[in-house]
Formats: sequence, structure tokens, C-alpha cells
Amino acid sequence: MKKEELIAKAKLRVRKTSKDILDEDVGQLVEVALADLKRIGVHPSYLEKLEDPLIVEAALVYTKANFGNPENHNELMASYDMICTKIKGGGYHRSRS
Repeated sequence: MKKEELIAKAKLRVRKTSKDILDEDVGQLVEVALADLKRIGVHPSYLEKLEDPLIVEAALVYTKANFGNPENHNELMASYDMICTKIKGGGYHRSRS
């Protein structure tokens, strides 16, 4: 999956169907999530090909938690943290090949 496709999925996750200036915010949140995954040691091969379901879900949950002002922000961030914990222990610091 390309980054643009991930951003489109993130827009659906936050229930944003119209095209407007807020699309940039969704895209920025996806970028921040991917940068955070890189920060915790995810190998670039996982962040370039965006096929692994844990990586994709981490980006989507992070976006949902931080777009607008959701009532369940704390729960979503706890979910994101749990996914990151699974990623940290799952060998994602090594190349996919």
C-alpha cells in the first residue's frame, strides 16, 4: 500500500468523506504516526511498503485518536501504545527480507 492509500484509509477511519483543507491534517497525523514507529525502531522496509496489518492499524488508531477532539482519546492512545508494544516485541527492527 502506498502512503496515499493509507491516508485515504485514515480519512475513512475518522469518518471524513468530504475533500477539504482538513485532509492535510489527516495526512500530517499519518506522517507523525509513521515517524513515531520509526522512532521506536521499526525497520524502514515496513514503513515503505505499508503492508503489515499492525503497522497500518497503528497509523490508523493514532490518526483517529488525534484528529479533532474525540471523547475516547485516552482509550485510543492506550490502544496505540499497546500496538506499539506488540510491534516492539515482534521483530520489526529487522528487515522484512
